[in-house]
Amino acid sequence: MTHKSIKELYFSLNKRGDKPLTLSKHFEDSLDRHIERGEFDIDHIPQIGLGIVQQLREYSSKHRVHKVVVGMSGGIDSALTASLFKSAGYDVTGVTMPIHQSEEETERGIAACKALDIEHVHIDLTKAFNYMVKFYKDLDIDFNKELVDKNMKQQAVRKGNIRARLRMITLYNLASKQGGIVGSTDNYSELAAGFWTLHGDVGDVAPIQSLNKSWEVPMLADVQGVPQDIIDAVPTDGLGIDAGDEAQLGFSYAELDIALLNTLHGDHGDNPTQQDQDTIDRVIERIGSTVYKRENPVNFDHPITADWRYQQLGGLDMNLITPNLGED
Repeated sequence: MTHKSIKELYFSLNKRGDKPLTLSKHFEDSLDRHIERGEFDIDHIPQIGLGIVQQLREYSSKHRVHKVVVGMSGGIDSALTASLFKSAGYDVTGVTMPIHQSEEETERGIAACKALDIEHVHIDLTKAFNYMVKFYKDLDIDFNKELVDKNMKQQAVRKGNIRARLRMITLYNLASKQGGIVGSTDNYSELAAGFWTLHGDVGDVAPIQSLNKSWEVPMLADVQGVPQDIIDAVPTDGLGIDAGDEAQLGFSYAELDIALLNTLHGDHGDNPTQQDQDTIDRVIERIGSTVYKRENPVNFDHPITADWRYQQLGGLDMNLITPNLGED
């Protein structure tokens, strides 16, 4: 494809409903440079998919695991993740778990399971969530106050974390019952931005964690046969914190990915406007403030034996790969 056609495709992939993607001159010029470097090459997308599928097959053979459960949010990440596991020969169960959820999102999750021809399980967690919130309200006076806007946002985040962790409890319980694993649906952009809940919306194997959200995820989703309405859906984590992912982040996934690529290359282009710089600063601040998530859990060397124990345990793991499936 020509530079122009790739750029047009990139803009079409990042529109939100009827709202087209808009980029400032600084970000658009940066995008042009990345396209010229071949970082948005359409020909690589099928190869990326084949490579992930092969690695999933190798994981299945190595650990003797053939079943996986995936939380189906109605979004592109979960649908793509489920499709890749299926392509690798896994027995995939897609789970819709609404919690005061938009009915449209839930219906998309169900439709994705049908389109991908995978088993579907529906578990409404609204009642359990309400109980958990009430339980913590009884323990925590902050949940009962008329709070200022800042604290209301903090309360929304805490409730969002309860949602994510309740869903993961549900997925691991089902995976344990089936003797399988839980598939992670997070992508590289979310990884960099720390846009997930620790011990919440993560799992055992993350097929798309190396793929950026604004280009590789939607392009591979199309190759994998993910329904178009799911590819085009406004990204949302379904946690009720804000009006979609990008509203919560404070920048678009396109701006995140471009700013991240600029930073990784050490190539920030021409002098950005103050508005551009504010966006770049928010991206960098977000990445820097979530380093602790990417380091979790933090392990410390034994004070005396240094790293000897981890090295020896790692060697033992390589020789004794005998997973206890269905157990934590």
